[in-house]
Formats: sequence, structure tokens, C-alpha cells
Amino acid sequence: MSKKTTLILELKKIQRVVRNTPVLDIRHLKFHKGTVYGIVGPVGSGKSSLLNILSGSSKPNSGSILYDYNPFKKSFFGSTLIPKDVTHVNIDKASFLENFTEKNSNTAVRSLFKKSNATQVLSKYFSNLSTDKIVNASLGTLTRGERSAVELSTGIESDPRVLIVDDYALYFDNKMESKFRKKLININKDHGTTIILASPNEHLLRSFCSVLIYLDNGHISKIRTGSHKPGSFNRQRSQGYKKNNSNKSKPRYKGKNVKSK
Repeated sequence: MSKKTTLILELKKIQRVVRNTPVLDIRHLKFHKGTVYGIVGPVGSGKSSLLNILSGSSKPNSGSILYDYNPFKKSFFGSTLIPKDVTHVNIDKASFLENFTEKNSNTAVRSLFKKSNATQVLSKYFSNLSTDKIVNASLGTLTRGERSAVELSTGIESDPRVLIVDDYALYFDNKMESKFRKKLININKDHGTTIILASPNEHLLRSFCSVLIYLDNGHISKIRTGSHKPGSFNRQRSQGYKKNNSNKSKPRYKGKNVKSK
């Protein structure tokens, strides 16, 4: 399969400025289907800004991002329509309970798993005792580690073509991280899921990412090969997607809009 047909995301001449301060400046960057990417860099290097642009949750000040060779669509009011099969999980943001609204704090964990059984999903990562407690809890009562696990598991269970995870494993212990690592490797291998993880922990990402992208002050300083070999792209899934979306200019989009920033 040629590189052209495996391309899923592409950034061109991206610049992002926040409060008159440049936070991201990337000339050209490509992401291919069925590959696990690690975005490495210290706090403030531009990792979150990059992932927000990749997911469509924020807009660059200049430049373009292509998904399946097409720009993200815009609503009538100029907000970005995020493709349905791109899932963005921000572990750190999701885990700060003090920033929750009262409505979010009272949301039942069970309600987050609309298409699957919450107990069955969470039992893959928690002990039976912990699973029962978490499934019947509200989000505001969970620890940061528990909420991180719930957020990431819902992202995985949404069966995305592209899974983007910011601050991967930030609040996980070694046992929990190992479980999620195996799950991520499996969905990459079995479904051809493109996975993009960000963390300051180079050693962690190197152990199971195929490509490592290093950021420094908003610039790409280097790109290196990781230890993980890309999963074999699931042809049936790829063909099914193309069959249901034969016109490349019409990728599937989520119903909600995200305001451009």
C-alpha cells in the first residue's frame, strides 16, 4: 500500500499564537493510518496545542490541516465540525475535579457507556470490587487516576479511526498503564487505529510507539523511530469506511460544533 493511500492527517505551515506568544510553528507533518505516534516534549513545548489542532478542537492562526486529504468542515458560524471517528482524550483536563461544573460532577459513570456495558468495559482495567464502585459512582467522586481511566476507556470503546490522547498515563500507576498499553496495541493491530499520544515521558512512549515526534518551544526538533512496529492495517475496516464514504470530500462529522479559537 502506497504512502499516499495510508495518509490520514497532514499539517501544512501551521502556526498557533496565544496572547501574542507563538506556541506552535510546524512547517509540514504527516500522520499515516495504522501507526502509533508519540509526541514528546517538556511542559510548554506545544504538545497540547498540536493535539488540539489535530483533533479540530482548536484552530491554528495560519496554515491548514487535512483529514483524508480534505480540510475540516465548518459550520455556518465558522466553528469546526469534528469528524465522528476522531476521538480526543485530554487526561489532565478531564482529571482536574475542581474544574468540573456541578452538572458534570453529578454525571453517572454508567451513562458514559451508551453503546457498551460499563461493567464489562471497566473490568478490563479495574478489579471486580473497584469496577462495581466506579460504575455506580458519579464523576465528581472519582480520584484523578480513576477518572483518567474512565475517560480513556470511553475513548477506546468509541472505536475511532484516530485516537488522540493528551498527557497519556499522567495519573496511572504501572499496573494500570500496562493494561491500557496492551489495549492500545491491540486496537492498533486488530483495527488499524491510528493512535497519537502525548507525554513528557520519552521512555514510556518509546516502548510502544512506532514514531516519536519531539517538540521544543513549538517546533519539531527531531523525529525518531520507536520500538513498536505498526499494526497491519485492517483492510476490511478500511474498505468498509470507503464504501460508506465513497466521496472523500464527505467524511463523517459529529453533530456538535467546536468554536474556533
